[in-house]
Amino acid sequence: MLDNWMKVYTGDEEYQAKLIVALLKNFGLSPVLLDRKDDGFRVGVVEVYVAPEECNTALRIINENRQ
Repeated sequence: MLDNWMKVYTGDEEYQAKLIVALLKNFGLSPVLLDRKDDGFRVGVVEVYVAPEECNTALRIINENRQ
């Protein structure tokens, strides 16, 4: 992970994180998905990070597109 990248999403469902990554990419951002789930049991969380300069925009996009 690059230094200073900002976490904009944490969840336990990988598909939700992938949807957020796709949404942010559609807006021209460069998100990174970090899978922190245990390989054997798939328990844990997934996180989405963006560069610091994209953080406010990413959070706004995520909040505007919540259902």
